[in-house]
Amino acid sequence: ACRLFTSETMVKAIKKLEVEIETRRLLVRRDRHLWKDVGERQKVLNWLLSYNPLWLRIGLETVYGELIALENNSDVMGLAIFILNRLLWNPDIAAEYRHPTVPHLYREGHEEALSKFTLKKLLLLVCFLDCAKQSRMIDHDPCLFCKDAEFKASKDLLLAFSRDFLSGEGDLSRHLGFLGLPVSHIQTPLDEFDFAVTNLAVDLQCGIRLVRTMELLTKNWNLSKQLRVPAISRLQKMHNVDIALNVLKERGIHLKDESGASIDSRDIVDRHRERTLALLWKIVFAFQVDVFLNVEQLKEEIEFLKNAHKRKTQLGPLKTFPNCCRIQEDNSSNSSPQSYSENVKLLMAWVNAVCQFYNIKVENFTVCFSDGRVLCHLIHHYHPCYMPLEAVCQRTTQTVECSRTHTVGLNSSSSSSSESDTSLNVMEGMFDETLTASVIYKELLDNERRNFQLINAAVSDLGGIPTMIHHSDMSNTIPDEKVVITYLSFLCSRLLDLRQETRAAQLIQSAWRNYRLKRELKLSQERDRAARVIQKSARDFLSRQRILKKVNAAVFIQKHWRRYLARMIFLNLKKTKLEEARSKSATVIQVMQSKVRLKRAALVIQSWYRMHRDLKQYRCIKRSIIKIQAWYRCQLARRIYQEHRAKIVTIQQYYRAYKLGKIEREYYLQKHAAVIVLQAAFRGLKARELYRKTKAVCVVQSLWRMKKEKLRFLQLKKSVTTLQSHVRKYQQQKRYKEIKNAASVIQTLYRAHVASKKAAASFQRMRLAAIVLQSAYRGMEARKEARILRSVIKIQSSYRAYIVRKRFKNLKDATVKIQSFVRMKQAHKYYCALREATLYVQRRYRSHRYAFQLKEDYRKLKEACIRIQALWRGYSWRKNNDTAKTKALRRSLEKANEKSREENKLCNRTAIAIEYLLKYKHLSYILAALKHLEVATRLSPLCCENMAQSRAIFTIFVLIRSCNRSVPCMDVIRYSVQVLLNVSKYERTTQAVYEVENSIDTLLDLLQMYRGKAGDKISEKGGSIFTKTCCLLAILSKDSKRASVRLKSVTCIQSLYKFTARKHKMDAERTLVKQKTNTFLSGTSFVPVTPLRIKTVSRIKPDWVLRKDNMQEIVDPLQAILMVMDTLGIACY
Repeated sequence: ACRLFTSETMVKAIKKLEVEIETRRLLVRRDRHLWKDVGERQKVLNWLLSYNPLWLRIGLETVYGELIALENNSDVMGLAIFILNRLLWNPDIAAEYRHPTVPHLYREGHEEALSKFTLKKLLLLVCFLDCAKQSRMIDHDPCLFCKDAEFKASKDLLLAFSRDFLSGEGDLSRHLGFLGLPVSHIQTPLDEFDFAVTNLAVDLQCGIRLVRTMELLTKNWNLSKQLRVPAISRLQKMHNVDIALNVLKERGIHLKDESGASIDSRDIVDRHRERTLALLWKIVFAFQVDVFLNVEQLKEEIEFLKNAHKRKTQLGPLKTFPNCCRIQEDNSSNSSPQSYSENVKLLMAWVNAVCQFYNIKVENFTVCFSDGRVLCHLIHHYHPCYMPLEAVCQRTTQTVECSRTHTVGLNSSSSSSSESDTSLNVMEGMFDETLTASVIYKELLDNERRNFQLINAAVSDLGGIPTMIHHSDMSNTIPDEKVVITYLSFLCSRLLDLRQETRAAQLIQSAWRNYRLKRELKLSQERDRAARVIQKSARDFLSRQRILKKVNAAVFIQKHWRRYLARMIFLNLKKTKLEEARSKSATVIQVMQSKVRLKRAALVIQSWYRMHRDLKQYRCIKRSIIKIQAWYRCQLARRIYQEHRAKIVTIQQYYRAYKLGKIEREYYLQKHAAVIVLQAAFRGLKARELYRKTKAVCVVQSLWRMKKEKLRFLQLKKSVTTLQSHVRKYQQQKRYKEIKNAASVIQTLYRAHVASKKAAASFQRMRLAAIVLQSAYRGMEARKEARILRSVIKIQSSYRAYIVRKRFKNLKDATVKIQSFVRMKQAHKYYCALREATLYVQRRYRSHRYAFQLKEDYRKLKEACIRIQALWRGYSWRKNNDTAKTKALRRSLEKANEKSREENKLCNRTAIAIEYLLKYKHLSYILAALKHLEVATRLSPLCCENMAQSRAIFTIFVLIRSCNRSVPCMDVIRYSVQVLLNVSKYERTTQAVYEVENSIDTLLDLLQMYRGKAGDKISEKGGSIFTKTCCLLAILSKDSKRASVRLKSVTCIQSLYKFTARKHKMDAERTLVKQKTNTFLSGTSFVPVTPLRIKTVSRIKPDWVLRKDNMQEIVDPLQAILMVMDTLGIACY
């Protein structure tokens, strides 16, 4: 706004306007006093308040160059005060032309200067607002004028101002156009159209809101010019919808739903729900990233995240795993799906760039987001304070392999491969494994639910993100891809908008990591060089050691080889000598060995025979055992197979029957839907034909009547305008003559008064001078005598003071000694008495505390016994008398308890209502809070105590005192009195209502205000404000200690009683006369009804009931005031 106001063209135009005003080519008429005439000021104020308060505030702040202190952008009262004090009045001009002595009187030229100032500011304001509206300064582009304003064009406002206030000016807008300040804005009915959508089927039918949506998304503001408004016929609606659909087709969007059917304007006009929603999703997918996200900013963020992750990986695991991070980056860069648009791929790349920090890979927009971990990590990366990492549940169905059918697979595989002796244990453990898997599965689902609860809490703190996801739609299922992408777009846009703090921290971290990485690389290079030197030295040392080992080994081998050769030569010599000795003894030994060989051969043959016999017997036994084991295992496997086969056959039969039934059901539903569509189309055709005929007749009639009334109105307006101009001319001439005569009389009187005042002032000055001289001389003589007398008195007083001080000092010392002794005795006596009293109080307190503890234990035991008895009686009664109706009622209560939410509890509703009552000042919020408090205090004593502890009761009394007798204020007062009545009926909180300052006076004023207000009676729901206030006053006055009520309210209550009794008597007489009249007209005899004496009874104890029709309250005002008088003991006379 400031840039537009200070632009070069605007500055030149403002200078030209100032020249025109200073040279008096634009001049306010002399008979128009904008600062004195209250009517003219009100007229200009009403004209300016025709503007939208938002635009008017922007214009005033820009033209005046200052901020206006307002409560909000709709504060019309604040804007009106600013216009009256700063536009139609100027304090600086008033200070410049103010009379030096006479207040509220200004010198000549003040009125002309103020008129020029007002004219300049007013024209600048109108022209600037018109220019600002044409330039679409505000994004949502609200209307420049109010919907109920007198003017809907800037030109009309200028013409009205020039006609009533300017001198010799015709078309003011044309004059301003020559100066460079043209005005051309005209507010059309389309600008005032309510574009809010409350029902998708009905609100989008006309196509106007769809075209407005396309304008906002494409920034093409010429689409509205093609609309046909108002869209009454079907062809007009289809034309409007086709405009929006053509924009989508031009952007290359295929208008087809999920089944492949094309979406056209007839579907939207005919309220086709599925295709309307499909069109909205197409619009969301086509514009979501362009509207929500800045693509360049998103690319920059992705690059920044990748660089940060690269630095982080280089700083940590780069030394031990140099290739791991590089491979992961390649996979993540290629994991984005190819079927999405470029913007959605960027969104996926951003998600993967953030999830790299948590070692998570995201491949799609469905299953990867079903457990909530990815969304939690996204929020934690940018705002760890809203989403702590330790609060995120990592154990979900995506990270733990567990399902409901997994245990069955494990059990079947283990039974087929197990031994015969362990098969029974496997069959017994199937139930335990199934139970464990189901418990783990529920735990994983609970973890996912906690993740989504954390996400919703963090998103509500961040703000600006709609609540589109719920754990029931995401967890344990495949989420909707469109919902996830839309939610991610909102989340990404909000996180990127709020990333300044995190980006600053990340930049600091990246700088530190770069510095640290360089330092680590430098240290690693130095370590590498040192390691190479150490390795070279070690290798040289090891090579020398290997050479020494080889030399020593060769010497050792040579030594042993030579020793081996010498031993072989010695053995060969020894062998030749032994052979010679053996040849001699061989002959002797052969004879003896022949006998030994025969004996050994017999033993060997016997052993081999026995071994063969035992082996044959063992093999026979082994074959028998193997056959028995094989037969037993075969029987066991056959039995298990037959059981599994029977189960599978049963499942197949049920599945085939279910599938066949489903096909038949779908075929029937298709036929049924087709028949319904045909019937609806035929009935709609007949209804539309009848509606078109009726509408055509109505349109023709309305046009003829409009033309006729318009001609009559124009003639009447012309005649009235002529008469008004003549009457105003005569009134202005008469008023001018009267003002002129009065001004002459005032001038003569004022000049005479000024001359007499000057003469009196000169005489007073001479008289005062003589008196001053006389008083000065007499004072000098008196001061001389007083100075001598003071010196004598001072000497005497000094001597006497010395004598008195000496005597007082002696007396003081003696008194202090006596007082100290007496105080010591008194203190000792007081201490002994206090000690005895303290011991007595401690004994009594301990005994009282012990008794109270015993009483509390007894009360708890008694309550437990009563509770057990009640439960047993209820159980026994249900067991004996339970019926189908009571069972259905119990089930409905259980369902209602399951569906109940935490925020609907009475304690939470009471806390929220008290907060609204103390915080907000809007009447609708206060009325809603009072309604909640009325229900809570009527149903719960704890809510009454919470009301008494807060400042809500004082606030309610303040609210009652600030209300008037309008209908909304009457609703507020009725609910306020009902809340106070509920709180007062509870004996623990009655005192809190009574102790509020001026509570009784407020109630008495309320009785006086509504003593004759009979229109607010609601006899079925508790009576009027008057009767409820009487009941409240009677409850507060019931206690005998509150005697002040009787003193203050006797006269007031007696007068109220007289007024109510008189009114009651008049109503009774009126009713009697009406009955007699009806009796006379019907020709029957009239028998008066004998009045019954009704005892004044009201419930002054809390009801604590759910149904309001069970509450018994006094409705008759006379009974209510009689109850108050009976409570206070006031006689009726």
